[in-house]
Amino acid sequence: MITPVYGFLEGDTLGILMLIDEYQRVEDIISKLQELARVRVSTTVPMGLRHQGKVIDNRLTLSDAGIGALDRIDVFRTGADHG
Repeated sequence: MITPVYGFLEGDTLGILMLIDEYQRVEDIISKLQELARVRVSTTVPMGLRHQGKVIDNRLTLSDAGIGALDRIDVFRTGADHG
């Protein structure tokens, strides 16, 4: 099943409506969002994903992470100054 989600990449000024397969892994979703926003934001550092304020394990699938239709996901730079 394809699930539409709103993706926001740290440093970008626009959100992107993404169509994600429910079995796609979080790490692949992060890569997809980086690719879609690459004309505005260059990201070559490790990234993580937050959903409803919670950091999601990159090995989980969209379905396992509990991300549903039209939910917001936030992709952020990982490191000491980021959750």
